[in-house]
Amino acid sequence: MAGMLFSAAGSALAGPPCCLSEPHGTAKATTGLGQATLSSANVSQSPAWSAYELERDGIQYLQVNDRNGNARVIIGNIGETFWSLPAGNKTDVVSLPNQLVAIPAGATRTEVYRKAYVVLAAYEANGGIIWSIEAPDGTR
Repeated sequence: MAGMLFSAAGSALAGPPCCLSEPHGTAKATTGLGQATLSSANVSQSPAWSAYELERDGIQYLQVNDRNGNARVIIGNIGETFWSLPAGNKTDVVSLPNQLVAIPAGATRTEVYRKAYVVLAAYEANGGIIWSIEAPDGTR
């Protein structure tokens, strides 16, 4: 799984390059990373989470907050490279394309973020969340 997570550019999984706003006019924030609310729209697919896209200095970020406004995960992306920032709940784990984490049998999957070429899913298991960057068909 590869490609630019938030602008969907850069690989076979990616579409045409994008800019600071989505085709529907949803602007990405340029500041506020880690805050409870950001100046960009909530792009979450799930009512249980709030997801915010940010872009700064050519780096794409996705921040997901829980219902209380606590940052649970922040993922950065440039081209084929993904990483998670040290934010959120210390019991949460992040599965990245180059560092896959096993999903326990019976984990409950919630799709939090979806673009044409990438999905961020939350797997609830053992009292924590495993965040997983996946292709739209669910492959990791």
